[in-house]
Amino acid sequence: MQLPVLKDIGLTDSESKVYFALLELGDATRGNIVTRSGIAGSKVYDILEKLQEKGLVAIYSQNKIKHFKPTHPTQIITYLEEKKQRISDVETQVKSVLPMLLSMYDSSKEEQEVELLTGLKGLEIIFREQVLIMGRGETCYVIGGTRGTDETDVMAFFQKIHVMRAEKGIKTRMLYNLRQKEMASKVFSGYEYTTVKYIPHTSPVAINVYKNRTVIIIFGKRITTVHIKSEDVAKSFREYFELLWESA
Repeated sequence: MQLPVLKDIGLTDSESKVYFALLELGDATRGNIVTRSGIAGSKVYDILEKLQEKGLVAIYSQNKIKHFKPTHPTQIITYLEEKKQRISDVETQVKSVLPMLLSMYDSSKEEQEVELLTGLKGLEIIFREQVLIMGRGETCYVIGGTRGTDETDVMAFFQKIHVMRAEKGIKTRMLYNLRQKEMASKVFSGYEYTTVKYIPHTSPVAINVYKNRTVIIIFGKRITTVHIKSEDVAKSFREYFELLWESA
């Protein structure tokens, strides 16, 4: 007998087999367990000790012979609660050293970096970080979807990110293609921190510029995202944005 949930709580296949053998036997010696579980005798003692550490097996001696029996199955809940507490303790420890780790991470990074990500998941990673690192009153410059995409999930994703920016008080200045004016006015207008203008230019590329970051999104058969960390590059794209903004 096997229960997949036992794997989820951390038991190996061998531990599960030995545990079920004990549940069926009730009280047994090593030989009984080997016969019932099919696990080699050379491994059974180690497995039983691991199950004892988890609180699922009791070990005692009778007439100088080791006997084994399962503890009450509700001990599984106790084991899980102890496991959760250990994870919580580790999380607390990690949080305490996180500022130091972040400092080391930032100091080790080169002045200019380029990342290439693919798919909608790549977009999610980049834009959730954008909302995280930007502060109230800072501006995000968008040359967005000038040729655009008809994929509903992509548009829904960008609308969700835009709402997150607005809720945090991040200003967004957006340039869209004239053909998309009706769509953009419905999706992005009405937000206190958002200004939208329109240009006749079309392109399969969308650009986001914020802080010292530039995100270039290529809408092809699969979305490709180029993430550039460089103050010089971001400054150049902001200047390009302002030129387009004046002519929009």
